[in-house]
Amino acid sequence: MLSKSRYTRGCNCQKSLWLYVHKKEEQVIPEATQAIFARGTSVGELAQNYFPDGKLAVLEDFPGYASAKRTQDFISQGIETIYEATFIYDNTLVAVDILHKQDGKWQLYEVKSTNSIKPEHIKDVGVQYYVAKGSGLDIEDAFLMHFNRDYVRHGEIEVNKLFTPESILDEVVSIQDEIKAKIPELIEMLNREEPIIAMGEQCTKPYHCDFNDYCQGLLPADENTMELSNIPEVQKDELKDFIDGLQYPLYYLDFETISPGVPMFDNSRPYQQIPFQFSLHHQNTKDGELFHEYYLAVNDLSVDPRIGLIEQMIAQTKPAKTILVYYIGFERTRVLEMQRDFPQYAEELQSIIDRMDDLIIPFKRGHYRTETMEGSSSIKVVLPVLCPEFSYDDLEIGDGTTASNAFLDLYYSEEEETIRQTRENLLEYCHLDTLAMVKILQILNKNSSLD
Repeated sequence: MLSKSRYTRGCNCQKSLWLYVHKKEEQVIPEATQAIFARGTSVGELAQNYFPDGKLAVLEDFPGYASAKRTQDFISQGIETIYEATFIYDNTLVAVDILHKQDGKWQLYEVKSTNSIKPEHIKDVGVQYYVAKGSGLDIEDAFLMHFNRDYVRHGEIEVNKLFTPESILDEVVSIQDEIKAKIPELIEMLNREEPIIAMGEQCTKPYHCDFNDYCQGLLPADENTMELSNIPEVQKDELKDFIDGLQYPLYYLDFETISPGVPMFDNSRPYQQIPFQFSLHHQNTKDGELFHEYYLAVNDLSVDPRIGLIEQMIAQTKPAKTILVYYIGFERTRVLEMQRDFPQYAEELQSIIDRMDDLIIPFKRGHYRTETMEGSSSIKVVLPVLCPEFSYDDLEIGDGTTASNAFLDLYYSEEEETIRQTRENLLEYCHLDTLAMVKILQILNKNSSLD
């Protein structure tokens, strides 16, 4: 039997669906993805408050025959709001997030923890509509309920303002014949041998496939791999001009952020990037002593991490003539958002923006490149090429997504040792981000010489 998730998986890639049914042990779900799934579940539960006092059809069991019977019982009893309403039709089972009766007519609501409707959502709601309708339910409308990107939290979460339902009935109705034809095709495919499908766009869009490692392992080894050169190609005049534009005292700044879908703090929006940590290396002269300072917010839901970060950043960057970041678009946007949300600091934050420069420029513009960089200017690529002795691979936290998830987890952890160790790991990771900039600039300085 299909489910709505199996159906949408099969529409994207039949091989992925076949593997999910027959070789699920090959599935690899990264921790970051598991965290997203968990938050999506809590978002669905929060959205139920948009239509309070409903009945839950799926109890301790998974959606199945029991919950389908419970759904029919609720409908017979005149219940007008059913959560996880379950229907079975045409060898397909679906659980509707919210089924609500308005003015005597049923409306279907699918909840997504996104800020907008995405193409893949149409198929998701479409198969729910097909199965519920085929089960005999007369559905007047179908909605995709997502976050309102303009919602700003002030005090307790206002569910009716946080979520925005948009009717997608026309789009859903337009694909009903396609769904009717697709279901038997997918069921027949599942009864055959593993399909042979070449890897392609479907492996990463709309989501990164959790069978990617399995399929990669089936690819033949490339025996013609060329060894790439690590010898730099340097545009010395352009590189020197960039370096000469940097003024001392020179500060190296890097933020880490969380971006919860449901705003956690006042003056924040769905999925807004909330800085909770920074690392700050600095030198008073080109060859001067290197100093380091940092900020890491307390993991306390009653304390907005941005206030302490703003005040400490303003104080510690006052002597800076240049504040060097890596990819200015990110850091500058975060500071602009802090200006907007905390206007009492606007002047000092503008001063930080005015002194920013971007270390990515020499790599983005080709002033310094090697074949081993393969056209990438990411610091995760540039650092090991220029400074092989430094690596993110040895860190417990080695990328921004992991850092974000780790800090979010701290808000709900009561294990003192876990909290202590995670905070140490966060400090170590963010420290390397700014130390990396220091080391990269040292290499660029050596290569900018016109001798």
